[in-house]
Amino acid sequence: MFIRTLQRAAAVGLALIGACVPGLAAGSGKPAFVDPLDAPAAVAVSPARQPMTAVAYAGSRLVAVGQRGVIVVSDNRGQTWRQVPSPVQSDLTAVTFPSATEGWAVGHDGVILHSSNGGQTWVKQLDGRIANARFVAFYRAAAASGNTNAAPLLQQEERNAKAGASLPWLDVWFDTPQRGYAVGSFGIVAVTTDGGKNWLPGLEYVDNPDFLNLNAIRGINGDIFIAGERGTVFRLDRSSGRFERLSSGYTGSFFGIAGNGKRLFAFGLRGTVYESTDRGDTWQQARSGTDSSLNDAATLADGTVVICGSRALLLAGDPVTGELRRVSADTPMMFAGIATNGDGQVALSGSSGVMIESIPARR
Repeated sequence: MFIRTLQRAAAVGLALIGACVPGLAAGSGKPAFVDPLDAPAAVAVSPARQPMTAVAYAGSRLVAVGQRGVIVVSDNRGQTWRQVPSPVQSDLTAVTFPSATEGWAVGHDGVILHSSNGGQTWVKQLDGRIANARFVAFYRAAAASGNTNAAPLLQQEERNAKAGASLPWLDVWFDTPQRGYAVGSFGIVAVTTDGGKNWLPGLEYVDNPDFLNLNAIRGINGDIFIAGERGTVFRLDRSSGRFERLSSGYTGSFFGIAGNGKRLFAFGLRGTVYESTDRGDTWQQARSGTDSSLNDAATLADGTVVICGSRALLLAGDPVTGELRRVSADTPMMFAGIATNGDGQVALSGSSGVMIESIPARR
């Protein structure tokens, strides 16, 4: 199992098995399996209360994604929500909008979805079936051309392909509306430089020879970081185009990373938080005061980093001192994702849908 997927699933009470659409197999009287990749998301009862794994701002609009491909939007700061069409029934794990109009959502079964109108409509750009064939062919051609570095990458993609189309993307981030990255289990990486018209494999861009799970990717103050299992943190070296491994000193799993111009926080399993004040070159463990797993984070306009956890937990990290203080939620639930538009409020996704929470100013 994939640890970050387990944590997000636990936070919203989801099954890790891809959803199937009940029907009747001809002459059998038994439910027939319909691939989640081939069926649009069903209309949900009370979509605002559906479990949601991730949330993002598309300009002033809120967009949340969750179980069985359900996507909901709000145009009045979370007061009301409406479901929008989604082309798949695969569980969605992450969503990002680098602009008010252009957005991407990723999830199980290798799904990458794209919206060009602020989350109102979505199209599928990639799925596990397409990726398996394309990525294996990519490295097979590289190996055939004499690229000696391609052999282990080809072997890994072939191993991934044997698992079928089920491997999940766990996060997605766009540096610009054209250049983006998706990361996931067993070190899978996809890269696009044309807004997702073409997604290509990117194993060679990350210093991850053991193909560890890559749980989160985030742009922070001009840098791009990846957080993963075994305490791995990677930072993009823009001169080489590769994500270089940084030593955190931690051996457990990081589920996310966030920060500002002065301080980074990497966080994850059992309330673990590590902080860095030098762009990730060195790390120290911070005192979180909790053993609840921490799933996601967002940075407010004043630099405060708000981290959400699985047990209705919110931590606010001071950007100057690094001190973590606990924040009480007005409507507690199991938190899986968080987003902010820069003000003193955050949108939180989790077991009961999406809620808006005000974060008290730091003293």
